Amino acid sequence: MKRYIKITVLSLLCCLVFQYCSKQNIAEPIVFAATQPIIGSDAYYEALRAYKKSDHAICFGWWGASGAGGIGPDMAPRYLGLPDSMDIVSLWGGMPKDEANWEELRYCQRVKGTRFVSVMFGSGVDQLRQKNFPNMEIMQSIDSVAKSIADTVSKYELDGFDLDYEPSYGDRSIFGFGPKDDGGDIYTQRLFKALSQYMGPKSTTGKLLIIDGENERGIEPYIDYLVQQTYNSQSFAALQSRYQSFGFNGVLPPEKFVVTENMQQYGASGSTFMLGGVNIGSVLGMASWNPTQGRKGGFGGYIIEADAKSRPPQSYYYLRRGIQIQNPAVY
Repeated sequence: MKRYIKITVLSLLCCLVFQYCSKQNIAEPIVFAATQPIIGSDAYYEALRAYKKSDHAICFGWWGASGAGGIGPDMAPRYLGLPDSMDIVSLWGGMPKDEANWEELRYCQRVKGTRFVSVMFGSGVDQLRQKNFPNMEIMQSIDSVAKSIADTVSKYELDGFDLDYEPSYGDRSIFGFGPKDDGGDIYTQRLFKALSQYMGPKSTTGKLLIIDGENERGIEPYIDYLVQQTYNSQSFAALQSRYQSFGFNGVLPPEKFVVTENMQQYGASGSTFMLGGVNIGSVLGMASWNPTQGRKGGFGGYIIEADAKSRPPQSYYYLRRGIQIQNPAVY
């Protein structure tokens, strides 16, 4: 009898253990918050889009992860991982490689009001001009390549064009090395005058026309922003000097002047920047600064993905903090 009871109890215990182990071995997906986009309410996104359309100092960034293919769990290289309050993203890494990334880009445009612009070096534009219009007179070929750029922006439903203009820093082409007049290089002026039919403040399209790096006095009426590479600027005085030089002593309105740090070289917080006896870093220093002539156009960075995981758990800590410094949220 005792033997029968013992066998029965052992059998029951084995069944319970087997059932418990079976439950524990069922694979269930674990969802980590850091791998999921944060979705706001309709009211939040309506307010966000209204903010983007308002007159304010912008946040601009060259994003090296823009050309990524595939959608992974890491939010850092994803369009949906960019700060909601980011105004303009220059597609430094190229256009999306697949439909999934295009869908995220479109979502950011439509729901968040973020604007995305294509970018080319002056030498890239010149190579395109020579390839597609080799037998045209120079000025006519510049007009034609401007139309080609505008067609590409329109085809991919982007929000504008950003010319990386660095003739004094080794980017050699006809742009920056042509004949000069009171407005500067005539080929560069011709390019922006031609582009202004399709984008920029002279057009009625709402598309952005941006020059970054160096500048020419004569293009001021045609551009929305000069994004100046104020890399390693460590004081308000240094930023003011850049504005005086590249804004031609006020020819460029201060609200068109955007200052940026090289986050790839100097890190997410930037170089040393002392303010009130404290090193706040140049990214926040640039966000804090305004020209003596009035409000600046904005601030930002090169290779902004360097800030994506700089201060976990918050992503893009320094860009988000800088946006708040420029445009404090009203609660």
